Amino acid sequence: MPDIYQRLRERLDRFPQGFPRTESGVEIEILRQLVSPEEAEIMLSLGPSPEPVSTVAAKMGRDEAELGKQLYDMSRRGLILRFRVSEEQALYFLAPWVVGIWEFQVKNLNSENIRLYEKYYDEAMVPERRRSKVAGFRVIPVEQEVRDDSRVETYEKVSEIIESSARFAVAECICRKEAAMLGHGCDKLLEACMMFDMAADYYIENGFGREISKEEARQILSKAEEDGLVHHSSNHLGKKIFICNCCGCCCKALSHVNRHGNPDAIARSNYRAVVDPDQCNACEICLDRCQVDAIGMVDDVAAVDEGKCIGCGLCISTCPTEGISLARRTAEEASRIFTDDAELLQTLARDKSKQYPFQ
Repeated sequence: MPDIYQRLRERLDRFPQGFPRTESGVEIEILRQLVSPEEAEIMLSLGPSPEPVSTVAAKMGRDEAELGKQLYDMSRRGLILRFRVSEEQALYFLAPWVVGIWEFQVKNLNSENIRLYEKYYDEAMVPERRRSKVAGFRVIPVEQEVRDDSRVETYEKVSEIIESSARFAVAECICRKEAAMLGHGCDKLLEACMMFDMAADYYIENGFGREISKEEARQILSKAEEDGLVHHSSNHLGKKIFICNCCGCCCKALSHVNRHGNPDAIARSNYRAVVDPDQCNACEICLDRCQVDAIGMVDDVAAVDEGKCIGCGLCISTCPTEGISLARRTAEEASRIFTDDAELLQTLARDKSKQYPFQ
């Protein structure tokens, strides 16, 4: 029988996002550091859908009360997910590596595990992302730059995401935190990953992030735009439970575009930057603001590479001559957006010849 950590890796790899094996075996080293063999056995009994403790205990032939304590402890450490139905009852389910277990380790980083996480990203997750053109993250443009477009959709407005939510949390960006600990971080906003409602509940209860007010959530988004961070959320029309604010130098999502030549890794917004050459004064501020290196200078005029532009609007908000604007993409140019999270994950799974949900 395969080693229990090999079996756990195979189970986590059944998620559409994947948890592929590497030649170096770094993923097994990661799992050995995170979970005990007994905890790995518990994770092997969980699926991607929430289940009560009684169901998991029956499958494992375990005492319900004892197993309940273990499940709660594992969820507190970000190894599995917990959804609280009431004060008395919680449901438990398996978490993917991303977005999931890795991000939940944000408070537990040290010089040893971050090197393992970075190694695994390079060896496994970069090639895994290339396996599919289905984008899980979608860019949300700077809202003030599309305010004059009557066709702007709800999912393109960070204000609508905030207004539709009741509880808010913010956590440190694990990408920028790891980069800083490795000595090549940036000075952009660190506490910038935002969660809403059920995701906020999980982060707050487990201490992965702190609770904030609706007004502070607005202030963080404003600061993120000021720092030149790109808003991202899930690429579907359904309820949003997070907003990531990403830099081009440290963040894993944008690195697929910047360093690994995979522009399909991110769903672009419905807009693209357009330069008015008569208004450009060649100040090059927009070059520094662009997080995907989509702007260059041609004959002392800023020029946008439409194939690389993700339509975030960051270049526009600081243009001193108002020489750049956002133009709406045509229907043919627009990135696909899915109905809800289920359709997104099922499409990604099919594209990789997987089935989701799995048993």
